[in-house]
Amino acid sequence: MPTNEGQPFPTRLAPEYLDALFSGSRLAIIACRTEGDIIAWNGAARQLFPVLDASWEGRPIGTLFPDDDRTAVDTHLHECVTSREPVDFRLRFQGDQLEPSVYAVWWTPVLQTDGTMHGLSLWFRDITQRARLKQEVEKRQRLGVLGSLAGAVAHHYNNLLCSILTSLDFAANMGTTSAMKRAMQRTADVVSRGAEMTQQLLAFAQADHREQEYADLTELVLQYIDENEPRIAQAHVKLRLDWHRIPVCSVPHDQMSVVLDNLVHNALDAMPNGGTLALSLGQRDDTHVSLAITDSGPGIPPGVIEHMFEPFFTTKGVLGCGAARNAGMGLAVVHGFVAEMGGVVSAGNLPGAGARFEVVLPIKDNH
Repeated sequence: MPTNEGQPFPTRLAPEYLDALFSGSRLAIIACRTEGDIIAWNGAARQLFPVLDASWEGRPIGTLFPDDDRTAVDTHLHECVTSREPVDFRLRFQGDQLEPSVYAVWWTPVLQTDGTMHGLSLWFRDITQRARLKQEVEKRQRLGVLGSLAGAVAHHYNNLLCSILTSLDFAANMGTTSAMKRAMQRTADVVSRGAEMTQQLLAFAQADHREQEYADLTELVLQYIDENEPRIAQAHVKLRLDWHRIPVCSVPHDQMSVVLDNLVHNALDAMPNGGTLALSLGQRDDTHVSLAITDSGPGIPPGVIEHMFEPFFTTKGVLGCGAARNAGMGLAVVHGFVAEMGGVVSAGNLPGAGARFEVVLPIKDNH
């Protein structure tokens, strides 16, 4: 049997080879002029678009698609011609199936050896199974998160109820007014913590979608420091401010105040015997600003960083038991609010400087 093994591959491919390569591809390919007029198509494209016949040669490729997809196809065609780079996007085809098929689509420029554009090709690859698998994985992840959240909520509220029952039982069996008052006060404290945790849950779920009042980030941070500096000093913590002038960055006043307060509260908790809290505000790059809070505490233990922003994750004790009151929702709320603002929050340790939390937000003015 003849074989080409060991023979050098030709630098210029014969037209017959290129035609076979085009026609035999399992990917649907449609060749077009730079204006988007159809020149040719292969067998896979004919299967994807049964209407393709000789009458389609020279017609604009956009007319091959429904109105909803035509705009995307034409827009990306123009982008490919302008950038002279491949452009990828996604399309859905209903076909004969109950659910639409998902295709990864590429506009690819066909360039001459001198760099001039000879035409364009539109490639289609069926990624329906991959898309369905991704959806199934995401669904299972959501169910897993929901299950963990439900279990954590049940656990914490069970602790609250146990504390309430213990206090009420104590009050019912005590014969002195002062003892009953102490028991009732403990009950009131537990109920207050339950109400606080409910508010944190509502904040985490972002259930409050009222119109937001916006404020400039710099003004908000400076106002927060001015109002809370006495509280920070009372905790025997020295405040160090590293403030650089940044462009106007409009943020939701209430949400950003919660973010800032939770991060500062978290830093103070890490320094029960005092220390230094450093707050820096500056421009990260042309489109983002950075707000960082660093404490001089022991830092974040190994294996904890990846769980810092999970709901109910806490290393400060269990709600309702002893003096610990932390429900592990503060950083989860921070993560949710920052994401809603289009930013990201990260946690880490600095050598000899304790924990560092950084909020990176896009520069925008909503006024």
